[in-house]
Amino acid sequence: MMKCSCCRCKYWHYDENLLTASIVIVFHNEGWSTLMRTVHSVIKRTPRKYLAEIVLIDDFSSKEHLKEKLDDYIKLWNGLVKVFRNERREGLIQARSIGAQKAKLGQVLIYLDAHCEVAVNWYAPLVAPISKDRTTCTVPLIDYIDGNDYSIEPQQGGDEDGFARGAWDWSLLWKRIPLSHKEKAKRKHKTEPYRSPAMAGGLFAIERDFFFELGLYDPGLQIWGGENFEISYKVTFH
Repeated sequence: MMKCSCCRCKYWHYDENLLTASIVIVFHNEGWSTLMRTVHSVIKRTPRKYLAEIVLIDDFSSKEHLKEKLDDYIKLWNGLVKVFRNERREGLIQARSIGAQKAKLGQVLIYLDAHCEVAVNWYAPLVAPISKDRTTCTVPLIDYIDGNDYSIEPQQGGDEDGFARGAWDWSLLWKRIPLSHKEKAKRKHKTEPYRSPAMAGGLFAIERDFFFELGLYDPGLQIWGGENFEISYKVTFH
């Protein structure tokens, strides 16, 4: 679940002419309800003038409900939602690069997992920083949904406000560390975006042309893993 961690976010005023986006969702044998809840939440909670397209990349799924049933269902949106199918299993990382190539309408690429839901007002905070600096890559704060009672809880590892930056230890294991006092002091308001030296790699937004300038993902990355290091380094040292 992607949502605002503080009610103050609703009082921010964003540019009326934000960049448009192609939402890219890669899936492999994903459950029907989780995939469709993801798509429905994006359509329901994204201003239509910014939502250029939703691009679904089927990474060689074998489940029957992801074939003709899916093709028929997305016709409800009259071309807004598109599905492209890989002819072999490419893995999550290479399928994302394929998604970037298939997504041609939006100025920004937003990558989402196939089993998440966006919350109200999710779009503007994620895209607005890119409008100011095209080399910025933004990542959301992601809460988790308890599978037992469907309650929404913040991830652990942040500060008292739930804010955390990405990092990894000497074993290259992903970590969420509290926002430092130095970084907090740079913000005038509690709900301003803040810098992070690393990203988790799963959900993020990046200008489409800039992503191609970075070379997309290394073709040597297979299936899953390592993409968070690559994009973090590429963005930082570009």
